[in-house]
Amino acid sequence: MSSNPDSGDRPREETVATRHERRRRQTRDKIAQTALTLFSERGYEAVTIAEIAETADVAKQTVVNHFPAKEDLLLAWHRPVEADVIDLIDQLPLSTSLPAFLKEELPRMFAGVPAAPEGGGDPRAEADPRIANVGAIIMNSPALQDALRRRGGRYQEELAAILADRVPAHLGVVGARAVAAFVLTTVTAMVEEAGRLMAAGQSGEQVAEALTGTVGRALDILETGIGGSAG
Repeated sequence: MSSNPDSGDRPREETVATRHERRRRQTRDKIAQTALTLFSERGYEAVTIAEIAETADVAKQTVVNHFPAKEDLLLAWHRPVEADVIDLIDQLPLSTSLPAFLKEELPRMFAGVPAAPEGGGDPRAEADPRIANVGAIIMNSPALQDALRRRGGRYQEELAAILADRVPAHLGVVGARAVAAFVLTTVTAMVEEAGRLMAAGQSGEQVAEALTGTVGRALDILETGIGGSAG
């Protein structure tokens, strides 16, 4: 007897699909966790994809299917603030002033972050201990730092495309790219300053308060240069 696609078989098909996706996520998480452990123990450059696959008890091709580049295995644990900022700007109505919005939102992004734990380290590690060593691994790996710089270039291109409708028409593509570079450079400087303040023991609320004036003055340049809306 043939199965009717609209019959009671569909819930079972959906259950199978859900189970498959759950196993896929579990495999991906296992690979990422294995890679992070090996990178923490031996350093990024010293670990090979084959070793990660063997330790995780999966085929090398399975690792590559989930993480096409070796750098992806570590950067999966590292979501830059720049990516969050781009998401915020992408959802911003055209009628809203970009500089005014960023002055308010950028410092606020740190308000809920706890102070660094005693002895230093990533303050997010208290919520997720697996990311405790990510920053140190990146700092000790020129290859990963190069990968982050390449990603920074892609972020700039992505943000420039989003900003194309926000900058005055006469500035065109070059203007959009210039504004994108300015915004992301400001964000990078803000992240570095926030890290310094958190390492000194300041809470997220204290960091947000300290950054409000600093970020505001930097973004005054943007507001003076392009105004608050497209024209």
